[in-house]
Amino acid sequence: MAAPPPLSSAHVVCCAQPRLAPLKHVTAAVSSFLDYSARWSIESACARAGGADGVSLRLLERIAAHRAAADSQSFRAKRQLDVFHRQWEFTRAAAAAATRGDLAAFKWLVAMFPECRVTVAVEEAAKAGQLHVLQWLLDKSRRRELTVFWGAKELFFAGKHGHLHVAQWLHEHTSPPPTHMFFVTLEEAARNGDLDMVTWLCDVRGEWSPYAACERAEGCSAKAFVNATASGELEILKWLFANHRERLGRDRLRIYALGKFYILQWLKMEAGADEREAFMGEVNALAQG
Repeated sequence: MAAPPPLSSAHVVCCAQPRLAPLKHVTAAVSSFLDYSARWSIESACARAGGADGVSLRLLERIAAHRAAADSQSFRAKRQLDVFHRQWEFTRAAAAAATRGDLAAFKWLVAMFPECRVTVAVEEAAKAGQLHVLQWLLDKSRRRELTVFWGAKELFFAGKHGHLHVAQWLHEHTSPPPTHMFFVTLEEAARNGDLDMVTWLCDVRGEWSPYAACERAEGCSAKAFVNATASGELEILKWLFANHRERLGRDRLRIYALGKFYILQWLKMEAGADEREAFMGEVNALAQG
């Protein structure tokens, strides 16, 4: 296949010189010296893209043209035919595009790598709160036009990074995460002081969880109390006590140990008269230990 046309900048400069204008090979040589896209991969172009506009589709097209024009016997050309290498490159490029919410680049990648599966890009889109990318992926997967892996860590990343609208959408439209991942998400939300996320996670906790059905345990993970206390998130701790105090269990001493002074004062008042003596005994024992 023919090499891509010379860069516009090289063409303009050479045409401005009457002696160089007829010499097409000189224009091509100047262009090859200036054209960094010949040394880039699609993955590196997507990863290095900056700004709100994302990666240039013209740059991606030029990189693809250089690949197509490469010597078929070269190592680079043979590597591009390897299905595992193509999946690796697509995965990394798609993850970078998903992080920025660059749907135009993502669509280009899908057209360029039609046989590849979407994996990590789902998690990266959820981590960055790029709901429109997730919505497009779901539509394509439901139409059986694209193989997309759902139900891994995308809800966890949405919860950890505070994207409540993304977490709610994932919960409604995709496969729920494994039970242990749900609890980890809850614990991270408590650590981050995200009361809205904690409230929502606790509200949906018993709706689908097989763990809840088997154990008949409602409410939040006890570790959420510990995480909220360690992070100094008094408002979340108050909410957890008010709504899910029965889940505190054996982690009370850890909460005392991790708590800041104002949290310890609140816990002391929350304990009430009946528990005050036991409370102080535990704190004193912990201090002596």
